[in-house]
Amino acid sequence: MTKNSNIYFLFLTALCFFTACRENGNGDPEGSVVISGNIEADGPRYFLLQELTPTDLINIDTIAIDSDGFFSFELDVEIAGFYRIVSNNGNFITIAPEPGEKIYITASSSDLRSTYTVEGSYGSELLWKLNNNVLRGMAGVDSLRAIFREARTQPDFKEVRKELREEYRKIKQQQKNFVKKVIDENPQTLASILALYQFFEDNLLLNEDENFYYFEKLSKSLCMAYPTNKHVINLKKRVNEHKREKQRQIHNEEQLAIGNVAPEISLPDPEGNYISLSSLKGNIVLIDFWAAWCPPCREANALIGKLYSEYNDRGFEVYAISLDRNREQWLAAIERDNINWLQVSDLRFMNSPVVSLYNINEVPQYVLLDRENRILARNFSIDELESLLLENL
Repeated sequence: MTKNSNIYFLFLTALCFFTACRENGNGDPEGSVVISGNIEADGPRYFLLQELTPTDLINIDTIAIDSDGFFSFELDVEIAGFYRIVSNNGNFITIAPEPGEKIYITASSSDLRSTYTVEGSYGSELLWKLNNNVLRGMAGVDSLRAIFREARTQPDFKEVRKELREEYRKIKQQQKNFVKKVIDENPQTLASILALYQFFEDNLLLNEDENFYYFEKLSKSLCMAYPTNKHVINLKKRVNEHKREKQRQIHNEEQLAIGNVAPEISLPDPEGNYISLSSLKGNIVLIDFWAAWCPPCREANALIGKLYSEYNDRGFEVYAISLDRNREQWLAAIERDNINWLQVSDLRFMNSPVVSLYNINEVPQYVLLDRENRILARNFSIDELESLLLENL
């Protein structure tokens, strides 16, 4: 199970200005935007206008639609940004107005996202293209699912399923390629920021670990074009934080090299007594990072219990660190899985300091120590544990 990375940029920490950004003539001109259009509406004729900031969604105003579906209003925009037009059913479209633009929108209130068109704003048109590409991909996936349902009772189902999975992979890869193309072709367009955070079926298409090049590239180019824009400043902050995190991980990896003494840990057991890792010196110790909410961890507990019973009298100990946040769930899992080896936790979930100290990005994860608390092995599977024990006990 991978560590939740809360990754959506609208709900990150406070903004900060970076002096690496330099002013130029494309800065933040003052002005207003005229937004008009026609929205077919059978029900309520009012829509909500919201601004997307790097930390929140802010209600700005309501948009009134006349009996013919026409609307027009002027929006004070001192700096380029992102806005949503939201219908009463929660459906919305996103626009990226720049000062001085005259934007024209058409849509049907029954499904704004699938029916809208936009012109007069390059950034908003770019977002429309991103939206339409996602819709095409989703339609393709829906077709695959229909075929899957029909094929389940067929004798060649396994082969069909394999083909459908490959087609799904192609659709998702096309989505990623499209997003990368948008960024490559529009490195100085503010709307490209939303391309970085494009979702497909609840999955982020580009993550910072695998696609950091695009985050850094866009940050540098937008910093030149929009040096004081809050979205650009926030992106720059994320890029810098990611770099620092990577440097920390590299440093920790050096400390976690095979043969090094394991970094010290001291955490409370279920009774509140603090137990240090170093107190187990003299034993072969398995550090087991696990959690009650993790099914693979719970399955592994059965094998760990078997090996603990078999090798404990030969000097095998387990220092199990729960990355739970709920004490009751942790204790219930201990009882249900018949755990009789050492258990500790600060109940801070993935925010526990040990997560960073040992570069943990998923659970279960294991570290095996020799009798001097030196690291023998890391990141092995539970099925490899017994052979490692036999080699070192």
